[in-house]
Amino acid sequence: ASDGSNLILVDRGNNRILVWKTAPTNPTTAPDFVLCQQNTTSATSGNSLSQCNWPSDAIVTATGKLLVADSDNNRILVWSSMPTSTGASASYAIDLGADAWPWGIWSDGTRVVASMAGKSRLSFWNTFPTTGSESPSFSIDGSASTCIGTPRGLVSNGTVLMTGDHNAKCGEEKGIHVYTTFPTSATTKPNYMIVPGDSNYAWPMGSFDRTTGKAYLLSRTLEEFASFPASKPIGTQLASKTDFEGGDGGDVEIVNGYMYVTEYNGNRISVFKGIPSATATPDFYLGLASTTITTPVENPLKTNYLITNPQVATLDGAMAINSDFDRAIYVWKKIPATSGAKPDLVWSMQNQNDPNPLLAMDFQPDSSDTGKLDGKSIYAAAGEKTFVVWEGIPTSKTAVPILNIKDSIGSITFDMHLRVAVDDKYFYILDGGAKKIYVWLGLPTGKTDSPDFTLTADANRIRSDGKYLVAASLYNAPHILVWSVATLKAGAEPTGKVSYTMNLPQDALSVGDALYVADTSFHRVLYWSSITAAMSGSAPDAFVGTGTNTSDLRPGQSETEFRWPASLWIENGYLWVGERKFGHRILRYNLS
Repeated sequence: ASDGSNLILVDRGNNRILVWKTAPTNPTTAPDFVLCQQNTTSATSGNSLSQCNWPSDAIVTATGKLLVADSDNNRILVWSSMPTSTGASASYAIDLGADAWPWGIWSDGTRVVASMAGKSRLSFWNTFPTTGSESPSFSIDGSASTCIGTPRGLVSNGTVLMTGDHNAKCGEEKGIHVYTTFPTSATTKPNYMIVPGDSNYAWPMGSFDRTTGKAYLLSRTLEEFASFPASKPIGTQLASKTDFEGGDGGDVEIVNGYMYVTEYNGNRISVFKGIPSATATPDFYLGLASTTITTPVENPLKTNYLITNPQVATLDGAMAINSDFDRAIYVWKKIPATSGAKPDLVWSMQNQNDPNPLLAMDFQPDSSDTGKLDGKSIYAAAGEKTFVVWEGIPTSKTAVPILNIKDSIGSITFDMHLRVAVDDKYFYILDGGAKKIYVWLGLPTGKTDSPDFTLTADANRIRSDGKYLVAASLYNAPHILVWSVATLKAGAEPTGKVSYTMNLPQDALSVGDALYVADTSFHRVLYWSSITAAMSGSAPDAFVGTGTNTSDLRPGQSETEFRWPASLWIENGYLWVGERKFGHRILRYNLS
């Protein structure tokens, strides 16, 4: 965002707002101050008026008010005048209610619009709210008649209003809705949706140039729109030689003759002096370690090894963390004992052209496990319609898988969403699409080896410690299914179920008689010392990741709070917790 002179960057992953009083014109200019933190190095979330919790958008009005969509606090922060120093508190907040998850905010100083992805809603205030308690003048709720699904960013010049959408209800799912005239009622429907060439990558987001009135929208490509007439316009691509990595937080702002393009998935801002030409590349970048522009351009998320959707596994003193988003497996030869330890090597799962069929693979590894079967220490990863097995965690690039199975095995043709589990007796593959768990006594011998028996289960992820086979299920109210491994056979029904109230639990594992559950959307880990008690309806013995208040179900970012915990691992007295997007952390806790 900008007031026409400054530059405001919403640094959502660090729960802060960076402000340059004058938009930077070189790559070494640091922000002048920070909002939502008391210094320039802290990143903890909070809910006071001087704190944020995963902010997503900002706007400065013509009258100098600053508004910030404070997403995980379900509110809009309002500074009545533009702050000038680090840690300045907002004047007040507009409370949007539980689960609103505001993603976009826009205002011209009189009217205010907030997009709420959690409520599938656009709310409009015709008069600027001055206390935060004023109800919206009207709201457009998501439906097939309004086309709104999960609205994201907002773009407007006061007449045209646009909102990105990830799950639109009319025709195309991903794009940006365009209202050619500003909505005035709850039944207003967009005139059309602009769909980018690669709609799965990102919906368009950007801004209007205050000088020319043209709009600039970024998805995978950057496009210019001279106007938005009654019929859908076609944008003109700019900077085609620039490989933008916008993702879920791409944006464009034009200030003092410079164009600033936020590349969320690249963790950088590309800067052009003037409006870029059709084939331009950036004049410089903000956020990179070096001012020298390399090919490919540095991505700090990759150079600093920030892992999206991590799944931890350990074996024989080594650690592997797989990521479906990154299509990679990160390997440490020794289990890290300090924060920020970088991996020794990274395996790409996009090796489809490798001449060795055991190394030729192209899949998103969304599950992993380790175990000892048939006298071998094995590491297995699975996802989509593929599973791969190494003898041990592959700590060397010369390590070749002993199994690389795609699409089918024996008499079984895979559907989708494979997950893997291993204990000291069985090898398990969950086919989430088929709702089947295929079980081998020992390791499969190869492509022609059919499973020894099959279980039927509404399950999303499986784990086994050799005593219990545990499955997290999101079907028919989230719950955990439990089988006794000792009595497993073809068609065996679960021996019990844990029905404690949970919100989209992504992982569960047993260790002896104990049960751990990643209660993902309640942002906590549940612990029962007795899995039998859990199946009998007992409450958890402990909650991890709830901070000082076990009843607080909101996400947070601190050593004692989680944002989307989704994977678990127990190793040598430690609990490892991996956070899904948009958490991005891997935390270790001492169980003693």
